[in-house]
Amino acid sequence: MKKNNNIGKKIKEARQFMGLTQEELAEKVDMDSKHLSKIENGLHLPSYNTLKKLASFLNFNLDNSEIISNNKNTNRSLYLKSIKILNSAKNDEEMKFYYMLLKIGQHGLSIEST
Repeated sequence: MKKNNNIGKKIKEARQFMGLTQEELAEKVDMDSKHLSKIENGLHLPSYNTLKKLASFLNFNLDNSEIISNNKNTNRSLYLKSIKILNSAKNDEEMKFYYMLLKIGQHGLSIEST
């Protein structure tokens, strides 16, 4: 039975976005691929140390609850630039503002000056 575990889904999306198999990612972060599979499928929650390793390798900020989903048309370079922008925020308010702008850009909306 699956738990309500969104972090597993987000780890899977980030792994797939990077074009890695579970085995490849597990090897990179020094963990068992079966354990990674259980995390991705919501059967286990990762420990803080495991989550920290995964976040570091997959380039996502633990303070940010969103990860770009697997979109084959998304340019990896833009993804990495977006992560750098979010991580450059000096405080929560600035991070929320950057995130809002990136989200608007992702959906193709335009911002008109007033």
